[in-house]
Amino acid sequence: MDETAGCEPALEYAFEQARLGQQMLRAVHAWQEPEHACAPWIGYDLEELGALKRDFTAGRIDVWRPKYPEITVVADVRRGHPVDVLVEASVSADLLVVGAHGKSANSAALGSVSGGVLYRASCPVVVVRCRKEGRDND
Repeated sequence: MDETAGCEPALEYAFEQARLGQQMLRAVHAWQEPEHACAPWIGYDLEELGALKRDFTAGRIDVWRPKYPEITVVADVRRGHPVDVLVEASVSADLLVVGAHGKSANSAALGSVSGGVLYRASCPVVVVRCRKEGRDND
């Protein structure tokens, strides 16, 4: 999961698959230290950033709990590049669900994260397109 509200379809798909397969759901959130090219000397409290990411992830999961109360969800918040973190998580997964923002001019093209995960994952991968204003998402 990431911090974009438009990618709720991927999270919903993951919950639905967990329900159908009567499986536990591991919500993986990878984060990296922010980079500022104009001010590289700006430091960050990585402990504080990690806590914010864990709180964010817990909040996103809590939104879905009422609809899927039977699903056990484990939040897995890790610092690292999203592709590396997701590929590592795929080793112990039955299915990996990732969102695609659809920012590419070519609507069939995958982004760097979904494309990277698709070719390196150790389990089947489902890429769910994010909702976008004015686009048919069927």
